[in-house]
Amino acid sequence: MAGELPTCFDPYLRYAIASEFKNFEFFDEQKSKLFLFVELKRADLASDFMRAMSPHCFGAEFGRISPNSRYLTMRAYKKAVEANFQAWNDNVFRVELSLPSEPTAIQKSVRLDRFSSEQPPTSLLIGVIDDGCPFAAAQFVKRIAGVATGTRVRGVWDQNEHADRVPIPAGADVFGEKPFDFNYGLEFLRDSVSGVVGLNDWIQLHKRANVIDEDGCYADAGFKTLKHRGSHGAHVMDVLAGRIPLSARIARGDPPSWQPEDPRTDPACEADIVFVQFPESCLRDATGVWLKGYVADAIDYIMSFVDSGTKNVVINVSYGPTTGPHDGTAALEGKLRELVIYYDGTSGRPKLDIFLPAGNNYLSDGQVRFVRQTVADADHVEWTWRLPPDNTVLCFAEVWMKMNHTGGVVVTLTSPSGLSSSSTTGPAPPGLPSPPPAVPALPPYTGAYAPVDWGDSRVWLIAVEPTVAGAGMVPEHGSWRIKVEGIEVGSEVHAYVARTDPNMNMRTGAKRSYFVDAGWEAGRAAEAGCTYAGGEFDKTGSLVSRLGTLNGIGTDAVAGVHVAGGHILSAPKRKSPYSSAGRSRTGPLPRRVGPDYALFCDESDALQGVRAGGNRSGIVFRLIGTSAAAPQLARLVADLRPLTVHDAPASPPDEKRGWGDLYPP
Repeated sequence: MAGELPTCFDPYLRYAIASEFKNFEFFDEQKSKLFLFVELKRADLASDFMRAMSPHCFGAEFGRISPNSRYLTMRAYKKAVEANFQAWNDNVFRVELSLPSEPTAIQKSVRLDRFSSEQPPTSLLIGVIDDGCPFAAAQFVKRIAGVATGTRVRGVWDQNEHADRVPIPAGADVFGEKPFDFNYGLEFLRDSVSGVVGLNDWIQLHKRANVIDEDGCYADAGFKTLKHRGSHGAHVMDVLAGRIPLSARIARGDPPSWQPEDPRTDPACEADIVFVQFPESCLRDATGVWLKGYVADAIDYIMSFVDSGTKNVVINVSYGPTTGPHDGTAALEGKLRELVIYYDGTSGRPKLDIFLPAGNNYLSDGQVRFVRQTVADADHVEWTWRLPPDNTVLCFAEVWMKMNHTGGVVVTLTSPSGLSSSSTTGPAPPGLPSPPPAVPALPPYTGAYAPVDWGDSRVWLIAVEPTVAGAGMVPEHGSWRIKVEGIEVGSEVHAYVARTDPNMNMRTGAKRSYFVDAGWEAGRAAEAGCTYAGGEFDKTGSLVSRLGTLNGIGTDAVAGVHVAGGHILSAPKRKSPYSSAGRSRTGPLPRRVGPDYALFCDESDALQGVRAGGNRSGIVFRLIGTSAAAPQLARLVADLRPLTVHDAPASPPDEKRGWGDLYPP
């Protein structure tokens, strides 16, 4: 069936169809809906495509539709990707799968103007897309003329959609309702309306003797992430929009002052905030390959709060896959490009800036780069993909090449025991009888899949089922081998591993898989281990590359989309050891060389991380990673401060620190 699928279907949608969605939690063919991120061939084809998908059997629902946009999100039954292929081929350039959802019987709310507010909205609107929003914490109190009037959080959209996530009874009213324009999850607005309690009144319901019961406030609302001491979203919110700027919390010659900033010079400290909570199911799967549609909807949701008084919108997206084309052509990159070009601060529209972390994959051994330089070089390359035992999640890898050099290319995956799967035949299809015990075979759906065209590139998806013991055949753990044959002179091979180590506060049993250049390890590693410079050991000559590890949706160099790397505060010109680096692959769009700037992520080699707020008032903790750098850059831009570089690289911009280091806001 895979060979008959529309050409616009991305590799992961093809994998899901081939594997009959067996690895998707809660998937029910009769009830569950696929969540699809659709890139149209042209913006004016939206109505034609929606009309083609209107039959009741497809159950198609669409997110917010803009007449000027080529991108839309769609939820539909599985039948929508099993039929009507002509509509897909005629209208759609590319469609990507996000995690399916479990529809509930909750009715969507009536249409509300989110930009209406009982309290005067700020000209700066801050959006955060993350996990954990402590809207009742002291650092997010809204003050008018010095008087506390509630929360600065104008809205929280919890994208979780399951049978237990329903509006919370609050006397005769409820807290939370299904958003009218997306029809999944629950949104919680700051102001109360008829029958629906707002965030401010919900906080007041949990006030005891003039003290807010933050524990009860979050627990009663079903915000599971906020039961922990800290969360990723709480930290990012505090760095980006907390009352006390980061520069007042660190020692640089003088002790930290811990003093709030003046809103006249730091408007971020009093700006309104809109928060979008990622679904738990997506956070439990750390690959990031299933989140694209949720991110697209999240940005559209934040922009629905814009009114005529909004001058600047700053959105921090704590998300980034390690996979993808890495040449600026990922569908979500196209959506971001479209948004920042449209919202350019002219014609009555606000100026939109989107901020992404560079990623933390510099030392993760998750990328391979090979170039066949001359005819004398071998026309093939092989490396090891090491998979851990008892891994509870799917492991994916991708191989990317330019299409005009791939006529005779074959990708093969070989197990530790020598069982192979070639991209010419693909993994064992579903439905075939299991081989006798004496006949060794790879489990179904494990292997190298047929290539998929992607712009001027071609991608091969490689998948290995979870290695944890279970019913049926279980893939081997250990050293798998990936081999690419038929490489022409001058061709480049790039391969990426989808990260699988768990996200913060997630206990999934998932473990990291990674690449190994066995030949380099045997012949060069010992010598290279004696060379240490700039905070890293030498990796020269290895197929496993540390460069080119940037965030998979941060490789387009469009103005308005900013990528932040990390540096060590006490070591000038030293990036944080984990901070990902460029360059991007060559593509049709301007190449991103590396992150735009490097922001403080570690105080020293020994004291890593940035200290900022947790899930309760007065709690702080350290978060390690470039997720602490992106909100710093966002705050500097939100405050309209000049980006004055110190300790610039020798030839900026460079792959590791971009234009250089910036002091924290």
